Amino acid sequence: MRIVVTVENPTGAFQEKLLDLLAEHAAQVEVDTTWTVERALQYYRTIPPRAQDIVKGAVAGDGFVSDADLRTDGSSLRGHSGALKRILERGVREGWWPDGMQAPIQPQGPGFGKVKGYRMPGDLVQTFFTAIDRYNKQK
Repeated sequence: MRIVVTVENPTGAFQEKLLDLLAEHAAQVEVDTTWTVERALQYYRTIPPRAQDIVKGAVAGDGFVSDADLRTDGSSLRGHSGALKRILERGVREGWWPDGMQAPIQPQGPGFGKVKGYRMPGDLVQTFFTAIDRYNKQK
């Protein structure tokens, strides 16, 4: 049997009871950490505009956007990885997705803070393409 439960804006008491019940049966509970179009749309909508450029560039580049493509105006990429990570963490706190979601995009580089680009897993490109398309139609 498969049961899917979605609770929007639960009260604190209800959420606590539900989480206690799930914890009691943790061995049989599987958390859905799949990036859906709805989750991708929420992620994209919430990240800052410069981070949106990174995600959009990775989607357009079939999963990769280089640092050169992102620095067309000579700007720095410093701090953008943090914004991408903070939104992932915020999504857990806000209940947009469960804890354990993998970051949809990762900085690529030799280390020491030098970013050579950003990579998105190939299986997420179409999901985020659809989400970005919906976002642009809603604007």
